[in-house]
Amino acid sequence: AARTLAATIALAALGTVLFDGAQAATTLKGKRVNIIVPFAEGGGSDIYARMMAPYFEKYLPGNPKILVLNKPGGGGTSGAVYFEQKARKDGTWALTLSTSTASNYALGDPRAKFKLEDFIPVILSPRGITQYGRNNLGLQDIKDLKAKIEKLRSFDQKQLSFGGKTPTSGDLALRIALSLLGVEVNSVWGLGGTGPMALGFERGEFTLNYDNTMAYLKGRKFMIDNGIAIPIYTFGNFDENGRLTRDPALPNVPHFVEVYKAVYGKEPSGPGFEAWKAMMGVSVAMSKALLLPAGTPKPVVEMWREAARKMLKDADYVARSAEEAGPYPQIVGDAAVPIIQSSVKINPEAKAWIAKYVKVRYNVDLPGSKSR
Repeated sequence: AARTLAATIALAALGTVLFDGAQAATTLKGKRVNIIVPFAEGGGSDIYARMMAPYFEKYLPGNPKILVLNKPGGGGTSGAVYFEQKARKDGTWALTLSTSTASNYALGDPRAKFKLEDFIPVILSPRGITQYGRNNLGLQDIKDLKAKIEKLRSFDQKQLSFGGKTPTSGDLALRIALSLLGVEVNSVWGLGGTGPMALGFERGEFTLNYDNTMAYLKGRKFMIDNGIAIPIYTFGNFDENGRLTRDPALPNVPHFVEVYKAVYGKEPSGPGFEAWKAMMGVSVAMSKALLLPAGTPKPVVEMWREAARKMLKDADYVARSAEEAGPYPQIVGDAAVPIIQSSVKINPEAKAWIAKYVKVRYNVDLPGSKSR
């Protein structure tokens, strides 16, 4: 599965370079475009949307005014539902997809009353994930990976507080990873996004947190520079041969599988690891995307995609995205469709393991899991 995903991403990136589709005979002159962000301001999805907005204003025909609208709630599902119900199909609405929105959908959250596969991708932006802790845990003084995890295990669960959106959001992948390492945390749910989570971490309310790697490096720079945030591991990145490698944006930080092998002396396996891989696929491959409503006419879709291609060649955007988007492939057009469709499908065994996990820890029933 990892090899297939990596190959798809590699082919998608190549296809993006080779395709030179015609300019759509459509204009948004005098229009206002709404980009819906299903999380609060300051998080990775919000940063992503606001980074791209000026360039779409520049390259969409007619130079429309773009308004980024934050619609937090339901672990990223409320904004997506709002988008499905309200979005017009004339090019004046777009949605910023995130890991948590996709995760809730993949796990069958009843609030996810939209069909993610039917949304039309403009651009897909895979990104890494970084797990980090506060300096008062003392992890910065420990270089040995096994000893670092043993240090985390030594804390009472209440001391390892970890904010999050919902138990079925993208945050779940981080909890599963820690549990596979024998580290259990006190999860505080109900936060509106990674922005509020990071603020709580900075104030000392949480001792653990995570971000997509680029948001961590840029948005949490103050905490990094002041020694507050200490990276523990990343989720890694698949290379063109399907092998899990270190996150290219944080090459000096080990990935999760490296840490697991250091702790247990063997390769990870079993249904729990398969569950993590499924959630990791959603978290990394589906980290960020810009989507149009289902049923948007092809000329309008191509108008947006052509604007995205021009954006990716804009020298100013290239310089800025080096900090925001990082060294990950940016996939434009239909090549993103199979990646999205495969990422939101979790095999039954892994889903059954996840269902038991969230029931035992958070008393949450995944749809269809009560009968197991």
